[in-house]
Order: sequence, then C-alpha cells, then structure tokens
Amino acid sequence: MKTKTGRQEKNNNKVLPGLIFAILYAVIICFHGFLTGSDNEELLQRGIFSLMLGGIVAFCVRKSYPVSDTDPDISMGRKKAFWVLLYICMFLSVLFSYFPNTIWVFMPLFVILSLFSTSFIGLCCASVLLAGCSIITGCGVLVFFLYFISGLFAITVYLPIGKEMRFGLPSFLSSFCLLTCEVCGIIMTVDRGLDIQLFILPVANCLLSVIIIYSVFRGYSSRFIFKYTDLYQTLCDTENEYLLELKEQNPSSYMLSIHTAYFCDRISQALSLDKDVVKCAGYYHELTPADPEDREAFYDDMGFTVSLREMLDEYKEYSLNPGVSIKRIESAALIISRTVVMTVMAVFEKDKNAQLDSVKLTDAVFDRFIKRGNFNECDITFSDINRMKKIFKEEKLYYDFLR
Repeated sequence: MKTKTGRQEKNNNKVLPGLIFAILYAVIICFHGFLTGSDNEELLQRGIFSLMLGGIVAFCVRKSYPVSDTDPDISMGRKKAFWVLLYICMFLSVLFSYFPNTIWVFMPLFVILSLFSTSFIGLCCASVLLAGCSIITGCGVLVFFLYFISGLFAITVYLPIGKEMRFGLPSFLSSFCLLTCEVCGIIMTVDRGLDIQLFILPVANCLLSVIIIYSVFRGYSSRFIFKYTDLYQTLCDTENEYLLELKEQNPSSYMLSIHTAYFCDRISQALSLDKDVVKCAGYYHELTPADPEDREAFYDDMGFTVSLREMLDEYKEYSLNPGVSIKRIESAALIISRTVVMTVMAVFEKDKNAQLDSVKLTDAVFDRFIKRGNFNECDITFSDINRMKKIFKEEKLYYDFLR
C-alpha cells in the first residue's frame, strides 16, 4: 500500500505543475482578450488554443525533462528554477503583446528555458509562448517565424554551456541573426522608405537580449556550474588531511586510491562523465566505511553530494557482493579502475621486474565483469567499454609507478 501511494504522489508531483501552467496560461490569454474587447467566439477560440498550447508544454516537460544530468542536487535545483522561469516567461510573453513586435525580447526566452532544461524542451516551451503571443496580437506567420528562427539559432550557438562560459562570439552571432530576421521580416515590409529610426527598436532588442542572457548565464554559473568547485578542489587535493591520514595508516590503500582516481579522471573525460564526482570517488572509496550508519555520518562530515554518495554506496554494495549488477556508468568506471590498479599492483608485488602485458590484463578484467553480468543493468555501451579498454591498454608507462 505504501508503494502505491508513493507512486501516486510521485506522479502527482510530475503532473500538477504542468496542469497548473496550462490552466493559468489559458486564463491569462482569455483575460487579455476580455480586456481588449474580444467577442465571445474569439474568447472561446483563445481559450481552446491556449489550453492546448499549455498542455503541450506540460506534456513536454513531464516526458522529456532530465531526471539527472550530472548530480541530482543540481538537477532538482534546475527543475525548480525552470518552473519559476517558465511562469515568468509566460507573463512576459503576454506582456510583449502591448509593445511593437520589433521589441519582443523572445530570443532570451529560448536560450534561458533551454539552459535550465534541454534544447528540445526550451525550444518547445518558447515556441508555444511565441505562438500564444502571435495569436493574441494577430501579427502573422512571418513575425512568428523570424523570432522562432532567431531563437533556434541562439540555442545552437549558446548551448550547451560547459565548464567555461562562452559568450562573446555566440552573442555576436545571435544578435546578427536576430537583427537580420527583423530587417527582413518587419522593416522591409513597412510601407515607407528605409529610415534610420526603424532600426532603433531592433537594435535595442538585440542589446537587451544580450544583457538578459549574460545576466542569467552569470547566475547559472555561480549557482549550478561552480556550486561544488571549491568542495571538489579541497577533496581532490592529495594533501587533504583525510588522505594524508590514510597514507600514514595504510600506504597500500593510499596508493590504490591515488592511482584509481587517476584512471577515474581519464575515463570520465573520455566518456563525458562528471569528472569531479568520479575522481573524488576514486580518492575516497577506500575511506568509505562499510557500515551504513557510519557511512552516512562520514558522508555528512565530508559534505559529499548525492551523486558521490550513490557512487560510493554502489561500490560498497559491489565489494560485499561482486556478482551484483552495476547500475551507474560512473560506478562502473570507479570499480573497473580500482580492479585494474589492484590487479597490476598484485602482479608487481609478486615480481617487481615482471613484464606486464596490459592488453591481456585489461581484456581479462573486462571479460570477468561481462561474464558475471555486472553490466547487465548498467547504462553502458560497447563503445564505452572499448574506450575504457583503450585507456587501460595504452597506459603502459604509467604502470611503472605501481612497481
């Protein structure tokens, strides 16, 4: 009974925000029509179309919003911020209808909504809001497409945002695209000769769009991208007090952790995983207590994130039961790295002058994981496995540090 209730609450949490958005959007569009003196037939049309548009947004977010990009902490924070921004953008899209269509600041809406979700969701939501604005103003298809094209182009040049924020060239290209679209779609259709005053609002639109996008990018970077930077820099420092304590008490475990973290770093870069989380797990997997209560106390004391805790929990579960299936690809990177390093160290413990065949050793390790079914429930591809194998096979010189 608890499971069923929990599942129902979870589904309600997914449905309710979208349902509220769809109803509120329809109410706002109809109320705008009422204020502007629309007749009953037009109000009914607006209500039906706006409700359908809001429903599209609700279904899109529910079906396609990422559950976890890199870290559940960041993902949950992004989703809350996304809904807040979506409601703000909804009110702004209606407010734009009171201004000339040359000053509709829709391009930032495409970029911002995509930044806090995915490009597909951002494009879908912003397009719906643009369509609603076009319906209530009757501006025509041409104006809709010029803002749709400029918004789509802005998404492609600004996103995805990486560890370093790229802004200069994307802002120039997106502004140039927006200005070109406005000139071709609006200014050239005006029934009078070209006048410099016609370009004032389009240029102001470009400048305002750049300022808004830059401000949101700065806030996004400080809130989500660099949120755990200082924490991971401290944890991944080999002179960290916890690692130094491990070095004094158990030098073998310390060396195992250091070398495991090295391969975790290499693999996470090759597979586009969260490098900080995977590398940190490599450093601290030997320090993680086996007892669940002690482990939680250790996590809290270290300030570990949810993603890091889940990785280390899965590693501990595997260490107690090597036949269990690994579910996270990050955990697979950690466990495989540790296994390879431990195997190489065992070879050199028997004979420091042994000639290591990294190709055979790597194939043997991976074959063992595959035969035991450790990857059966893991979100890992054969391409990922081959790239990991390549890293271990090519690190022949590095293995000399393990002698």
